[in-house]
Amino acid sequence: MNGSAPKRRVHIDRIELDLRGLSPAKANEAARALGPALARALAGCAVRIAPAESIDAGTVRTLSTAEAHTLTTAIANRIARKVGGEGR
Repeated sequence: MNGSAPKRRVHIDRIELDLRGLSPAKANEAARALGPALARALAGCAVRIAPAESIDAGTVRTLSTAEAHTLTTAIANRIARKVGGEGR
């Protein structure tokens, strides 16, 4: 044993995003950036195991002019709060 913390893995079967109102380029950029944003948002979270049907991150309202980074950060933080047990 090398004394380092064990690695944690989270498997997400699917994420459904409705990016209506965004340009196709911005929607693609946001979709590509969501994985790394989720990794940052989930770092240090106590992730609870739950069936996908019970985790609904709801709606993240943002301006269509928002940068993809801003949008993905908001989505990732909302998902992290839901799987972290906040339940709101």
